[in-house]
This record gives sequence, C-alpha cells and structure tokens, in this order.
Amino acid sequence: MALSNDREVTLDLLKNVVSRFVQERRWQKFHDLKNLAESICIEASDLLEIFQWCTTKESKILTKDSENIRCLSNELADVMIYCLAFADALQIDVAGSVLSKLKKDERRYPVSKCMEKVPRRKHSTGRKT
Repeated sequence: MALSNDREVTLDLLKNVVSRFVQERRWQKFHDLKNLAESICIEASDLLEIFQWCTTKESKILTKDSENIRCLSNELADVMIYCLAFADALQIDVAGSVLSKLKKDERRYPVSKCMEKVPRRKHSTGRKT
C-alpha cells in the first residue's frame, strides 16, 4: 500500500518527492529562490480566488460542496509544493521552523490577552469581513 495521507507521510518524504519531480523534468534552473517565492504567492492567490467576492457566510457554504473542496485541495497542494521546494532549496527544517514560530507566537499572543480577539499590528485598522 502506498503512503498517501498526513499520518503516514513525513515532511521530509514530501520534500524528497517534490525534489525528484523537479529533477526528473530538469526544472532546477527555474527554481531559484525568487521564482519559488513568487510561485508561492501566485498559487496562494489562486487559492484565494475561489473565495473572491464571497462573504464569510458564503465561503462556509462553498466549502460544503465536494467539487469546491477538490479545487481547494488542488490549490493548497500547489502552494505546499512550492513551499516545500523553497524549504528544500534553503535546507529549512519545516517542522522545526513551524514549532519554533508557534512558540514565539505563544509569547507574543498569550491566551490570557488574546482569547477570542483578533491580533492587530500597530497602525492596523483591522480587517473587514
């Protein structure tokens, strides 16, 4: 049985699969850091486009449809593939980076001060929904 879900597949394995995919096509010359960073943003905008012009309520309804979930899954996969390629290019330990960042964010946004509150940056007027 092939490994195919979050419980069975490690980030390291995913990085290796993405790297092999790129190498087999000889795309390494296109995968410089600038291009990978741009591609992450481009693919993230494709993900966001699915929700364009939707209210929060409409977006919740949209995600109850299996075809929409399939499209969202594909767009998320595109984002993740470029993120993994970016991490691989810089030899970033993704799990370590995520856990370290969450630890910093725990200090920055303590539960006692942030429970059910949207964190705001200085000079931010907030996001409208």
